[in-house]
Amino acid sequence: MLQAQPSNDSLNLVKLIHFPTSDWNVPVGNGKCNDIWGYADSSGAEYALVGNEKGTLVAHLSPFQQAIPALWVPGATSVWRDLKTWSHYAYVVHDATPNNPDGLLIIDMDSLAQSRYRFVKPTYTNPVTGIVDTFQKAHNIFVDENGILYAFGSNIGTSGGAVMIDVATDPWNPSIVGVYEGNYFHDGYARNDTLWGAALWGGVIVVDVTYKSSPLTIATFATPGSFAHNCWLSDDGNTLYTTDEIADGFIAGFDVSNLSNVNEYFRVRPQVGTGVIPHNAHVDGQHLVTSYYTFGVHILDVEYPELPVLAAYYDSSPVSGGGFFGAWGAYPYLPSNRLLVTDREEGLFVLEADYPDVSRLKLTVGTLDLSTGSTAWGALPGHEMLYWKSGGDSLYVDSLSHQVLFYGLNATNDTLMWNYAPGQNLAVHYALGSGMFPHDTLIGQIGLSLEDLTLPSFDVWTGKESWALHGLDGYQDLRIQLIDANGQVLRQFEWQAGDDMVVPFPLSPGVYWIRYESRQGETASVSVIRP
Repeated sequence: MLQAQPSNDSLNLVKLIHFPTSDWNVPVGNGKCNDIWGYADSSGAEYALVGNEKGTLVAHLSPFQQAIPALWVPGATSVWRDLKTWSHYAYVVHDATPNNPDGLLIIDMDSLAQSRYRFVKPTYTNPVTGIVDTFQKAHNIFVDENGILYAFGSNIGTSGGAVMIDVATDPWNPSIVGVYEGNYFHDGYARNDTLWGAALWGGVIVVDVTYKSSPLTIATFATPGSFAHNCWLSDDGNTLYTTDEIADGFIAGFDVSNLSNVNEYFRVRPQVGTGVIPHNAHVDGQHLVTSYYTFGVHILDVEYPELPVLAAYYDSSPVSGGGFFGAWGAYPYLPSNRLLVTDREEGLFVLEADYPDVSRLKLTVGTLDLSTGSTAWGALPGHEMLYWKSGGDSLYVDSLSHQVLFYGLNATNDTLMWNYAPGQNLAVHYALGSGMFPHDTLIGQIGLSLEDLTLPSFDVWTGKESWALHGLDGYQDLRIQLIDANGQVLRQFEWQAGDDMVVPFPLSPGVYWIRYESRQGETASVSVIRP
């Protein structure tokens, strides 16, 4: 399976600040960190809001790459503490047992010097039972663009769904305006009066919350690991990203442009087989920023969501493998573009990203029976879409060498490798065991993204007694060459029409190149291994 992390512990992310809990100068005891959020005031000063098992830290991030404690608010001891902001207020909840509840912590970020904060416990009267509940705790929160705070997994109601709290009308004294009780929500995301609830075993549940007192479920779909922990919507609202908080769990992307027909774009999991667990994913423009226990922060370029590419990562933890150690959360939205990461044992990290321009390769595989001429795309079990969704295999680009590796194609872990330098030739190497295919040959279909080459994609088929081209329909005046591993041109012809072409020519086992050149001088090459 694909391993996303090379031998070192970072790619395109640089550590600016490490602020361990031992340097906080606050009585946190042995408290471990949990979630993270950020805030920038009207003067441009930036702050990290750090959750801890013992309370909440607000740290000023100086331009000199220092973290300076600005406020410490002790609270109920809890493994879970979540934080969000609205206007110049920060809102914090915990998920400790109800015998030591805090309710909703509100911090006035514009009055840090006066340490202005308070705990509130809004009440809610169930319209059916008449029972009055007091808000005491919640597992996670989210604040939408209208200033509605959604508290998930709270003590309000019977299911721990979503409590909707209006923090826009009176941020210092918010009130409950509605409750969704259809299912337990572990976390969620809301925009345009639509709530996307991460319901663990219940998958993702989409709720129309136009009328807060009468929420209506409108769609439900499962995630790859059937444990939807968190979700986040793309800026255009067409893609939802999810995490499954389980060992070897997936980050997944879903096309949600049509809720009556939700389709999975991709699923990704780095360090397969180690038990590493994804936690929270956030969308930052064309990047998907995910915190992983024991793996740190992991960033995908999702400009084209159907073709995610590894852009950066930073491993904050000395722990490896499974378990709930290491990075809990990552916040990518500061105006300075500094990235905040909380590590449970190691404290706060402030990172700087240098995102690369990435290249993309689209590849599907199948077999061609040369005796009948029949083509079977996706004929290899479990590898219909080998580059982004094939039993968990995924596409990653090492942005420095532009090298892509695919693992797990068969039991012997044979490798397919792509080397590409922007503006130069394309090369694809098939290195697959000959014993796994019932047909004569492996088909490789190459497709380039729009920003790479304008030449068409094409298929190369190699068999015992022939080689073939397919997929150049509509293109003319292409020079095609068959070249051996020593550089000798074995066959050459001009492609005059957009038809499939099979060229009888015995091929001995070895490496061969198919090269074509357009009238404009653009070239592309594909190499195939004849087993």
